[in-house]
Amino acid sequence: MNDKFFQLPAQKQKRILNAAYKAFAQSPYKKTSMSLIAYESDVSKSLLFYYFKNKQDLYLYLWTQVIEMTRKTIQAYKTLETDDFFEMLRRSLRSKCALMKEHPYLYAFSLQAYYETEPSIQNLIQDQFHMLSQSSEAIVFERIDRTRFRKKIDLRKMYQEILYAMDGYMLSQFRSDPIVPNKIEKEIMDLIEFWETIYYQKENENGA
Repeated sequence: MNDKFFQLPAQKQKRILNAAYKAFAQSPYKKTSMSLIAYESDVSKSLLFYYFKNKQDLYLYLWTQVIEMTRKTIQAYKTLETDDFFEMLRRSLRSKCALMKEHPYLYAFSLQAYYETEPSIQNLIQDQFHMLSQSSEAIVFERIDRTRFRKKIDLRKMYQEILYAMDGYMLSQFRSDPIVPNKIEKEIMDLIEFWETIYYQKENENGA
């Protein structure tokens, strides 16, 4: 990657990144065209290759930006600064939707990246994805207040079930266009409230 990219005005950088996130989110790596990304971001193809030496260079930069921007928003929304599991989910959702308002296809790209089959990037993406997922899960289970949950709940199975449900919902939304972060936030908030009634103890169960 050419450092000259960072000398561009912030809005132009954002336009290039958003065009690239959209293109890679909507097509597999091999079928994604740098010409399309250049057209959508209103720069010449030669200039795009000046900033990023090839498609893989651009793709991996996008991936590192997903990780970095997600980390910053998790901190900004204090996602892990509570012991209430469902409040963590709410804060995480708000942070994701805030990011999607700036970069509509960022999370669609990250989900597409997870299932990418291109050998030159597949292992790197999946290895990092699993490492980050395991690290996040460890922090969550270290901090949550387990006494809030109903007895005999398998917390790890619950955690996986909720993540799968949220990913499935996100995939269905990303297949529609345009992506509407406010709609996503409202509908997942409703799901979180539903899960909370299922998995948390009611007040009269606390002494049971």
